[in-house]
Amino acid sequence: MNPRHLAPLVVACTATFLLLAYATVVTVAIPAIAADLHTDFAALQWVVDLYTLALAALLVVCGAVGDALGRRRVFLAGFALFTLSSLACGLAPGVRELIAFRGAQGVGGAAMFATTLPLIRASYQGREQHRAFAVWGAVAGLAAAVGNVCGGLLAEALGWRWIFLLAVPVGAAGLVLAFVFLPRDPGRGAGRMDVPGSVLLSAAIAALVVGSLLFGEHGAGAGPGLAALLAAVAVLAFVAYERRTAEPVVDPALFRHPRFLAVVVVAFGYYFAAFGPLTVLSSWFQDGAGLDAVDTSLLLALQPAVFFVVSAACGAVLQRVRLWIPLGAGTALCAAGCAGFFLLGVSYGPAALVPSLLLTGIGAGMVSPVLPSAAMRDADPSRAGTAAAVANTARQVGLALGTAVCGGLLIGLSAPGRRAYTAAVGEVGAVAALVALAAAVSAVVLLRRADERSRTGSLPDVTGP
Repeated sequence: MNPRHLAPLVVACTATFLLLAYATVVTVAIPAIAADLHTDFAALQWVVDLYTLALAALLVVCGAVGDALGRRRVFLAGFALFTLSSLACGLAPGVRELIAFRGAQGVGGAAMFATTLPLIRASYQGREQHRAFAVWGAVAGLAAAVGNVCGGLLAEALGWRWIFLLAVPVGAAGLVLAFVFLPRDPGRGAGRMDVPGSVLLSAAIAALVVGSLLFGEHGAGAGPGLAALLAAVAVLAFVAYERRTAEPVVDPALFRHPRFLAVVVVAFGYYFAAFGPLTVLSSWFQDGAGLDAVDTSLLLALQPAVFFVVSAACGAVLQRVRLWIPLGAGTALCAAGCAGFFLLGVSYGPAALVPSLLLTGIGAGMVSPVLPSAAMRDADPSRAGTAAAVANTARQVGLALGTAVCGGLLIGLSAPGRRAYTAAVGEVGAVAALVALAAAVSAVVLLRRADERSRTGSLPDVTGP
C-alpha cells in the first residue's frame, strides 16, 4: 500500500487504539487521582465505569446514526469529541468535572468505534481488506496491553493528568488525517433514525451494564436487581416496538441469519472469558502471590501481547478459512485457558496462571480479526455500521458481565488465605470456561446451519432496506 492508500487504516487504528486504551488506562492511576482531587474510591470508580457505560450503551445507536447520516461525519464528530474531552479531563478541577468529561469521552469513543469498521470496509477490497481487518484486530489487542501497563507508569512519572493530555496531540493528528484521507460518504444510507427504538435499546444496555457494575462492586442486592428489572422491561419494550416500526434501529432480519447469530454469541463469550477474569487475576497476583502493581501489570500484559502477535501473524489467513475455525476453535481455546485456573491447586505461584494467559491470548487473537468482516458479511451495505456495532456491543456487554460475575465470586474474601483464594479463582475459571465453551459449541452449530442453508439456497434475505 502507498502512504495515501494506507492512511484510512492508520486513522482507524489510531482511533481504536485510543478508545480501547482509555477504557483501562485510568484504572491503575486511581490512587494518584484520589490523592490529588481529595476524593474517595467510590466516586472515582465512576471515572472508569461511566466511560464503559457510554461505550456499551451507545455503540448500536451511533452505528445506526452513521448508517443514516454518514459514517465519515459521525466518525469525525466522535474523534473531535474524544480529543476535546481528553483535554478537559486533563484540566478537570474536581472529581465531578472529571466524571462528566469521562462520560463525554465515552460518547466520542462510541461514535468512533461504531463507524471504524465500516470505514475500513469501504476503503479496502479483497485481500487488502483482510489484511486491514487483521491489523485492526492486532491493534485492538495491543491497546489493552498499553492501557493496563502505561496508566500507572505515566501517573507515577508525569502525574495522572498527563494520561489524558497525551491523547490530545495524538487525537488532533488523527483527526486531521481522517478529515483529509477518509472516503466521502456516498449519501444517506438507512433513511430516518429510529429514535424511540434507539432510546429503548440504549436504556436496556445501560441498565444491564449498571446492574453488572453494581453486582461486581457490592454483590447481589436491591440495586442490581432493580437494574436487571429495568433492563428486562426495556428489552421487551424495544422488541415490541421494533416489530411494528418500518425502519428499525437494528434490522430484525440479521438475527434470522445463523452466521450473524454465531458472531454475536462468540463476541459475547470470548470477551467474557478472556477479559472478564482479569480483575480477579490482578487481585490474586497482588494479594495471593505478593507481587507489586508493576509486576502484576507486566504479567497480565502477556495475554494482549500474545493476542497482538497472533492477530498480526495469522489474522489475514484466518479470514480465508472456514469461519468455524477461528470463531469456534478460538473461543474454545479461551475456555481451555480459563479451565487452567485450576492449576493453582497444583502450584500456587504466579507461573501457574501463565498458561491460562497464553491460551486466552491465542484464542482471542484468533477471534478478533475475523469478527468485523463476519459481522458485516450478511448485512446490507447501508446497514453495515449497525451490524458491526451490534457485534462490538456484544463484546462490551460480555466484558461488563464477565468482570461483574467474576468479581462477584471474590466478594466475601476479606482476608483470603491460600485455600480460599484457590477455590475462588477455580470457581471463576469454571464459570468463564463454561460460558466460552457454550459460545464455541453454539457458534459451530450455527455456522454449520448457515453452510447447509447456503448449499440449499434457503438463506434469509437480509439485503433489503
